[in-house]
Amino acid sequence: MKPLRASYIFVVVFVIFVAGAGPAFGQSTGTVTGRASNAETGRPLPGVNVVAKGTERGASTGPEGQFTIDGLAPGTYTIQARFVGYAPRSVEVDISAGETTRVRLALSPTTVGLEAVEVTASFKTTEASEKIQKADIQEANARTSGELMQTMSGVNVVRRGPVGLDPVVRGLRETQVGVYVDGMRTFPAGPARMDSPLSHTGPSTLQSVEVAKGPYALTWGGGQLSAIRAETNDLFGVPRGERLTGGVETGYDSNFDSYDVTGTASGRSGAAAYRIDGAYRRGHDYESGDGRTVPADFLNRELRAKVGYNLGDDQRLTAGGGYQQQDDVNYPGRLLRADLFRSGRARLGYEYTSGQGLVRSVKATAYGYQTLHTMDNREKPTFEAGGIKPGVPPNPLRISVTSDVTTFGGRLATKLVPSPTLRVTVGADGYRAYRDAERPFKVVMNGEPTVPGFYESDQIWPGVSIADAGVFTQVTRLLGDVEATGTARADVVWAGADEDQVTDVYLDVAEPGPGSIDAGALDQQEFNVSGALMLTAPLSQAWSLSVGGGTAVRTADALERFSDRFPATKSQTSAEFIGNPRLDPERSWQGDVELEARYDRASFHVSGFARHLSNYITLEIAPDVDPMLPLPIFKKKGPFRYANGTATFYGGETSASVAVLPSLTARLSGSYLWGKNGETDQPALGVAPLQGDLTLRWEPPARRFHVESTLHATAGQDRVASVLGETETDGYATWDLQGGVELGHGVSLGAGVANLTDTDYVNHLNAKNPYSGAPISEPGRVFTTTLTVDF
Repeated sequence: MKPLRASYIFVVVFVIFVAGAGPAFGQSTGTVTGRASNAETGRPLPGVNVVAKGTERGASTGPEGQFTIDGLAPGTYTIQARFVGYAPRSVEVDISAGETTRVRLALSPTTVGLEAVEVTASFKTTEASEKIQKADIQEANARTSGELMQTMSGVNVVRRGPVGLDPVVRGLRETQVGVYVDGMRTFPAGPARMDSPLSHTGPSTLQSVEVAKGPYALTWGGGQLSAIRAETNDLFGVPRGERLTGGVETGYDSNFDSYDVTGTASGRSGAAAYRIDGAYRRGHDYESGDGRTVPADFLNRELRAKVGYNLGDDQRLTAGGGYQQQDDVNYPGRLLRADLFRSGRARLGYEYTSGQGLVRSVKATAYGYQTLHTMDNREKPTFEAGGIKPGVPPNPLRISVTSDVTTFGGRLATKLVPSPTLRVTVGADGYRAYRDAERPFKVVMNGEPTVPGFYESDQIWPGVSIADAGVFTQVTRLLGDVEATGTARADVVWAGADEDQVTDVYLDVAEPGPGSIDAGALDQQEFNVSGALMLTAPLSQAWSLSVGGGTAVRTADALERFSDRFPATKSQTSAEFIGNPRLDPERSWQGDVELEARYDRASFHVSGFARHLSNYITLEIAPDVDPMLPLPIFKKKGPFRYANGTATFYGGETSASVAVLPSLTARLSGSYLWGKNGETDQPALGVAPLQGDLTLRWEPPARRFHVESTLHATAGQDRVASVLGETETDGYATWDLQGGVELGHGVSLGAGVANLTDTDYVNHLNAKNPYSGAPISEPGRVFTTTLTVDF
């Protein structure tokens, strides 16, 4: 059976199953309840007007400050409280069907106060996670979705170019971090990870981004040690009867000489809803703090659409799709540049929700997407004769890569409530990813590009298929004041390559020493079991303690299994790397603890973790193999082979927020990470140094304008994986300023300056220029402006 034919059959069967899957009774709304109080005395406030913004739902608080707003469709809402003589207060909440969300609204007794939209970013009992919502996403004014990840504690990114910033979660990277966009398991198309899984979803289309910082996202999908879940803009967030609403935003960044235009239109009529999002972004080279030019050209266009239909009060059908195109992207951290990315995706969804009975929800999704990618060595030193070193090589080279990743998958889950103190979720999910990539290589001789005799193979991904099918269950039980959540998951994984595309040369070099790997070893099957347990208990009215632990499994990816002397992304050295189809899957064992406090005008949290990785996939020298390409940069070290080993990580994050004045809030955050590779007996690759942020935000009560100042400080890093080419980096400090003002009639302006002091610095995780060996510098001073018009 051809690799894609089975995937098509899977999707068809899945959609047919979904079409007949739902029960037919119940209700699809949720409730928010809470209490309004005086922020200084703690006494209840009766008569406060509380509304869910964007809806016609609201309530007035009773004698004890209590209120309830019901009939809210699932989604994200801003709950706003207003009372004469007090500053308004808003809290952003997530509403789930059949669930009650509780909030506390503390209003400051002053004519000038703070109206801060607080975004939930807490340690959840089911998934140790942090989440950013739409309000923060819009204010961040990020060029790419990867930039948003840098605003989250314990999360860093790898820069290889202007876009495609690759997220790293507590030292976990690449396919150790599962990425989901609207429930779709998403993979990059570039074998050298020029793109990341989030590259093809623009920040303007995002409603929220959530990061699970360990083995606690087992109901999201399989084959990951941590996970990122991105949800695009809400389809049913528009009030009923609002047939057309939307907005347009345009912005400019000075250092990148980049500009963007984004727009959205949405509406609801009867049972139907629609939403359309579009974006255009273009950027150019930027300057580092010391005035050096960093190649950073890119062009990005994106269009997404969703439609939905309510089949009554308890059932809903949705469908969506999108297309993104990137052209002429310059990657100073890669041997080649990206000529193009073409990414298209489609998704079907069904949802049944009920506010009563045993079955509270049934959710089903089927999806498919494809990303095409080409790159070449134009504008790179190898394109010209003697570009790397005079006379070496003596002839110009013509190197290109064409690649394709095609993925189909689906998920089906149901939530059961057998009793008021017990919730059970059961489900199944799966995906199949097919990858194919080739690297044509020619030397220009007498003006004619010719394949040289030393070039043994152009295969990178030789028709690689990796499929994962899993089942899961999650049980949450209230044991007095303690909430306990246990999750278990089992996965079957199939991995293999097209034998017709696998070369004899690869079979020889993949086997250490004499002999070769048998072609039958290309196909592998795994059975992996994962599990996690989380306990949360209140220590007082304000303080809570969470303790958890778990284990998760990640299968080796296509490059780790089948690459034939191709550059690796798990190294900062320019060398060639050889895959190993018999790699054992990585297993993570992690424990977590978090202490959290929430007061009316202050909050605090500190978290810590320890993780051991068995069968950690790392690299080892392959002294029996010569480099395939006779480039000087490949002769310094290597080739290397992928191999199993061990690794250990520990670290944590802390944050505090205080309302210093009614209009002034101070926030302090920091993170620390330590890691060691047991195979090399050196620090693990890409361990972020100690870092912290101090933010001051001024926002008067009417929330017509705000000003925010952030000081970022990062320590130097001298614990490096030198065997993998990593080098020490210096510490640095940067200062950002940004603000915004609402002009009325839906018009608002934003402005800011990043790296105000024009500091020259390097993020420790950034890739190196493979030709010069220097790590990529971050941008110097950047002035930004935005104009938004909502209608």
